[in-house]
Amino acid sequence: MFRSIPGLARLVLGLVTAVMLTLAASQPAFAAKRATGTSPTTWQLTNIGQRICIPAGESWWTYFWITIDGEWSTPIEVGARDLPAGTTTSLPHVPIPPGSSNGRTALNLIAMTLPPLPFGIYQPELTASDGVVTQSVPVTIKVQERWGCA
Repeated sequence: MFRSIPGLARLVLGLVTAVMLTLAASQPAFAAKRATGTSPTTWQLTNIGQRICIPAGESWWTYFWITIDGEWSTPIEVGARDLPAGTTTSLPHVPIPPGSSNGRTALNLIAMTLPPLPFGIYQPELTASDGVVTQSVPVTIKVQERWGCA
C-alpha cells in the first residue's frame, strides 16, 4: 500500500505527538510484565500502554518507544518478541549506553513493518536486558476494519 508523502508525514507527526503527550501527561508505570535474572536491578522497563489499531489485510509500518526508569551501569540491549509472523523489525541505535532516565523519555524505538494481518488482537512484548536481568512489557496491535484506536 502506498501513501502520499504529505499524508505519511501527517500520520508520523500525529503518532509522535500522541506518544509524546502520553509520556508527558502520565505517571510512569513500573509494572514490567516479566523480569528474569537473579540480580536486583536499579532500572525498570516502563509500560506506557502503547497500542496501534490498523486495518486488516494491509501491510503497515509503525514503531514502539523504549522507556526506562532508573540508573544502569552497563549497556541495555532492547528488542521485541512474540511478533506476528512475517513482521520485520529494525533498531535505530542499540544498545542503550549506561546512564539514567526518569521513565518518561523515549530512549530508543523499535520500528517494524507488519505484514497484512487478519482481524484480531496481537500482544507482542518489548524487551530490555542488561546482560543479567531481562524485562519485558506488552504492546497491543489491534487489527480491525479501519485505522485508528477509538
